[in-house]
Amino acid sequence: MLPRMHGRFLIVATTCATGLGCWGGSDRLGSTGTAGTAGTAGTAGSSGGAGASGGGAWHLPTPPGGGVPKPSGTAGNLTALDWAGFKAAVSWTFDDSQPSQIEHYAELQAVGVPVTFYISTGNSGAASYDATWSQAVADGHEIGNHSVHHCHADLTGCSFGSPLATLADEVEQASSYIATHYPQQGAAWTAASPFGDTGYDATDGTRFLINRGVGGGGSMIGANDATDPFNLPIHLAAEGETAASFNSASDGARTAGKWLIFLIHSITPTTATWYNPVAISDVTGAMSHDKSLADVWTDSVVHVAAYWRAQKMLKGLTPATSGNDQVWTWTLPTHFPPGQSLRVKVDGGTLTQGGAPLPWDDHGYYEIALDAGTLTLSP
Repeated sequence: MLPRMHGRFLIVATTCATGLGCWGGSDRLGSTGTAGTAGTAGTAGSSGGAGASGGGAWHLPTPPGGGVPKPSGTAGNLTALDWAGFKAAVSWTFDDSQPSQIEHYAELQAVGVPVTFYISTGNSGAASYDATWSQAVADGHEIGNHSVHHCHADLTGCSFGSPLATLADEVEQASSYIATHYPQQGAAWTAASPFGDTGYDATDGTRFLINRGVGGGGSMIGANDATDPFNLPIHLAAEGETAASFNSASDGARTAGKWLIFLIHSITPTTATWYNPVAISDVTGAMSHDKSLADVWTDSVVHVAAYWRAQKMLKGLTPATSGNDQVWTWTLPTHFPPGQSLRVKVDGGTLTQGGAPLPWDDHGYYEIALDAGTLTLSP
């Protein structure tokens, strides 16, 4: 998002533009993950493991606790755990591929929390643009679609140059750029509407897993509520907002058992202040706070969103009966990233996929592979 009318931003953006001229085989970011080496298991709710959506295998982080006995009752009552077994979830998003985000990327990465950068490819001439976002993918972060020229849905008020012929072109060419320049990620799985313009919702709804909006103030997302997946609400960072304020919002999500998405624009210190600048120390301090919450899952939008949508999908399924077995069959939502999992529990019985029994995890769940498309529960 960028402001609808912000003279200083438009001047800076124009100056920057004219003056400057899947994850996949990479490893996921763990507690101290580095690009190109095996990620360690995430701590305090941050993700760990290997690549997320291509050649490597991505793994959900492990929630706190343990020692939960395997259920031994009557086979039945299949339910999914909220937030992969954590109490709540938090995602950090950064819009516009701003120079200040590029300048402070190393500090963001050092925290060890996977985040989502929503990039507008119309400012790809910025210094270190492709190098930074390529490294971000290698480090386990998500690159999302924020259109090419950052226009309103009616193609007016563009932040970077002139609009393409249609809104679909704006979105699709940005996705093509991401797939071509950052092939390790595989595709752009999620999007964010420029200016929070809800005119993007229908276009993005046919091209992405979710679309992040801007409305809703401090609104949070419930595991089983009716939140529109193509207009997800956020906590918009105000100019000069402090770590203490961000931490209070995260603690509120933890108490409520919901998913909170932060939206950051400009990061200071910088010579390119575009919108709502926040000090890097406050951003990284708050991210570190979230990482320290052992029962909060802090991850990129695509992974939390995939789990959230899969849980809703499972809740709507009715199993078929085959002899004494119950069989659930599903088709994943369109534009669903591969390699994702869902954590479930039952009162008893044996869960299998592909003819193989699923192991019980003593943190209180079985983990099912969503790509399999089927699950069987036997007495």
